Amino acid sequence: MITRILSDIESDIENQISIKHDLLATIKSVTELLGQIDFSSEVVPYEDIEKLSNLMVSLKGKELNEEEMKLIYLIVQNNEKEKELVIGTN
Repeated sequence: MITRILSDIESDIENQISIKHDLLATIKSVTELLGQIDFSSEVVPYEDIEKLSNLMVSLKGKELNEEEMKLIYLIVQNNEKEKELVIGTN
């Protein structure tokens, strides 16, 4: 009984590690794409999912995969939260 529970816990952790590893690879990929931008002369549309994804497609030269699109969504979502924090503190 306890070995089955431990085995289930181990499987869950291994699955989480795999998911996190995939997310880290996606973050690295998107970071490399963003490295192509001259931030001193370019405006990056962090507030708009469609505009940001179009920019990333342009940089990548092909459509974004599902994980990259999820990350774009998270970037925009986190940007909105940061704006709320700044506005809320003024």
